Amino acid sequence: MTALLSDTADLAAERQNVIQLVGVTKSYKSVDVLKPVNLDIRDGEFLTILGPSGSGKTTILRMIGGFTPPSSGRILLRGTDIAQVPIFKRPFNTVFQDYALFPHMTVARNVGYGLRIRKTPPAEIKSRVQAVLETVNLADKAGRYPAELSGGQRQRVALARAIVCEPQVILLDEPLAALDAELRRSMQEFLKDLQRRIRTTFVFITHDQEEAISMSDRIAVMDHGNLVQVGTPEEIYYKPKSEFVAKFFGENNILPAAAKGQASGIESPLGRHSASSAHQGELLLAIRPESFRLHDGSEMRADERMAKARLDAVTFLGATTQLSLAIGGLGGAAGEHRVKVRMPTALSIRNLAVGSDVMLRWSEADVSFLPKG
Repeated sequence: MTALLSDTADLAAERQNVIQLVGVTKSYKSVDVLKPVNLDIRDGEFLTILGPSGSGKTTILRMIGGFTPPSSGRILLRGTDIAQVPIFKRPFNTVFQDYALFPHMTVARNVGYGLRIRKTPPAEIKSRVQAVLETVNLADKAGRYPAELSGGQRQRVALARAIVCEPQVILLDEPLAALDAELRRSMQEFLKDLQRRIRTTFVFITHDQEEAISMSDRIAVMDHGNLVQVGTPEEIYYKPKSEFVAKFFGENNILPAAAKGQASGIESPLGRHSASSAHQGELLLAIRPESFRLHDGSEMRADERMAKARLDAVTFLGATTQLSLAIGGLGGAAGEHRVKVRMPTALSIRNLAVGSDVMLRWSEADVSFLPKG
């Protein structure tokens, strides 16, 4: 896993920044909607801004697009501040959740609208519209009207209209939120494939963690107007930097821990850890349910550890099975803590006796220590 994170980070670092937010804030009267944000968006990447409702993610998108001015800070496009540049002069296009198609125009005329505004010659408009409709697999729907299309097809028309003018950046404000689950999954695959083919920077807004994981080169996580972590999906999933990220981005076991000096290491209900921490005193330990496994008697690796646990419940989930287990208190103290373990379903797992003792096994590389609070 470490090699994968390193390779991905090195590849991303080679890309130049197309947009930079430098100390960008947004306030409405006395309410700070966005705290100072510093964010680099790289050329040709798929960046997702992820967070719950009210976290500030859409505010960032609207400021990049020019729909809302920042209260302070700079928005740089390849080094030039565009914070006060009007929308129509920014080389960006936006795809909205409601598609915003003109109902009285055919698909072809919807897609070519931006080119007509720019007074592009009619022959060139026809050629470019045809090419982009082929790119989004809608060449046979050029003469239809939006009302004659499915939700997924209308979304692809909106995407075609966004890319036909060849913008430097495409901004996507939760464009898949209104689609049903099956169509949404299909559009996720289509959207990511499209971005790879046209090699344009996509800035995508969502509150859906699985969507962010499956589509993004990097993810920027927002919480109450703060940018709390930026990284690849693997980095954020396996190495969260805060309790919020650990809980919001997929399921995590969160346990108390304590650091008592560099020489003493860190203690948790899982035992003593040799890892060091920049923080002393109370900490939190985070480990994913799938990072645990049951000890099967095979040889332990140098970085693996074991702890005794009591099995409280077995829940069949189809391809995987979830175990609920109780482990002892911090540093052997009284009290119990619950952990979840998720592993591929096997007959031996499903037939485990509730109430029996088992030995948990994990790699210390999969453990993260977080500041408390």
